[in-house]
Amino acid sequence: MQQFIKSYLRRLKVMALRPEIHFSSVFEHCAANKHFQSFQGNPLNHLNIHRKSIEDVVRHPQSRFLTYRQLKVLFNPEKKQPVWLTYRNLFESDTEPKLTVDQCEVVLLGIGSRLIVDRPSLLKNTEETKIDHKLLSKYLLESEPTPDEYIYFALSIPTQFADNLTGTYIDLRSLLPQLSVIDAALCGQGRALLEWHASYQYCGKCGSPSKSLEGGVRRKCTKCNTTIYPRTDPVAITLVIHSDNEHVLLGRKASFPPFMYTCLAGFMEPGESIPEACSREIWEESGIIIDTNTVRYFDSQPWPFLGGQLMIGCYASAVDETITLHDSELEDCQWFSRADVAEMIQRARNINLDKNDQGLRIPPPIAIAHQLISNWFSTTTSKT
Repeated sequence: MQQFIKSYLRRLKVMALRPEIHFSSVFEHCAANKHFQSFQGNPLNHLNIHRKSIEDVVRHPQSRFLTYRQLKVLFNPEKKQPVWLTYRNLFESDTEPKLTVDQCEVVLLGIGSRLIVDRPSLLKNTEETKIDHKLLSKYLLESEPTPDEYIYFALSIPTQFADNLTGTYIDLRSLLPQLSVIDAALCGQGRALLEWHASYQYCGKCGSPSKSLEGGVRRKCTKCNTTIYPRTDPVAITLVIHSDNEHVLLGRKASFPPFMYTCLAGFMEPGESIPEACSREIWEESGIIIDTNTVRYFDSQPWPFLGGQLMIGCYASAVDETITLHDSELEDCQWFSRADVAEMIQRARNINLDKNDQGLRIPPPIAIAHQLISNWFSTTTSKT
């Protein structure tokens, strides 16, 4: 068993887009690694297998299904893992009425190690390795699972169907702190695809019904044949740094949890570059003018909510540091000192923080805003 685990860890690492594979807590891993964002680290091979139709592979004995209901994922609170089911569990049970594949929205996530489902309790790996690009190319061209792999799907059960599956359906955003790095990545991928399918049942050109193709990576209009691809909306999220390098700009909306401040962010508009989007959004929300030549890319984070977003994290330096709230989007916006930020980071990382604590805090480590702020705090030098 130990040799099997070591062998598959090597293969998983080779196939990952990043050179690590992590079964540890996504909250803890993000807190310890400022350049790793939740929903990153998906180890599945999903570059070529989508060319097969769903019908070809759902009945495969090595297929496993991650179940959603109203975009909430089925979760086992005792094991603290998502529930993966077989075709027989879902579609050949003894209960009536029986669920059918045609009643569900089914998307193919990819091929990957059985260890994602059949996970030994001793498995917890955070070691880094180098990517073997020759071996990587070989694996990405494979379209059939080996005996040590599963084919992974996500599916949405219709709301009118009463299932008796073991587990609890939980909203992914609230569940995230309990998930491992891999579980977060796969649950996020499944949720993003299923929400996109739910939103594009009809063609945007002629209004006719559309159908899912190629394992759920695209849809096609049944009348005018327009092809519809999954949508990802880019969002520029920026930490603005004061000229004294001792303060950063953070704001909050009225809808935020009490005492929470974060980086300013907004959707990119057509025709904008990333620096231009950062500049416009920051001025609109705070009245602060930045030097677009100072905009520096930090990292990106897939965010499988609100239709599916890609958070593009950046730093920028302020030119005019006078705050003016131009509209009602922000409830408050302030310059926070390095000492303020230290306390806000500490509270954000304290899972057991007293509910009555009224100290200011930033978002938790699973948000790229936390990583932007934490990285600035730990890598810049105080002038005092």
